Amino acid sequence: MEYRVSKTRVVPASVRVRILDRDNFRCVFCGRSPATDPGIKLHIDHKIPFSKGGRTTIDNLQTLCQDCNLGKSDEVYNK
Repeated sequence: MEYRVSKTRVVPASVRVRILDRDNFRCVFCGRSPATDPGIKLHIDHKIPFSKGGRTTIDNLQTLCQDCNLGKSDEVYNK
């Protein structure tokens, strides 16, 4: 689905919830979840970074925990 949800890197709240639900409220890299690890913070990440031309579309967004997202930086990883 190439439906663009925003022309900026900002992900609307309704889309954030949709991505979290799609990814079962888990980090798609390490599998951690706030349900089993209360200290985990989940981020919505661009698979192809916005800084490298990635668009804010449903297909280009994924759920990552803060640790995985900060470790990824602006690299392209697609799991």
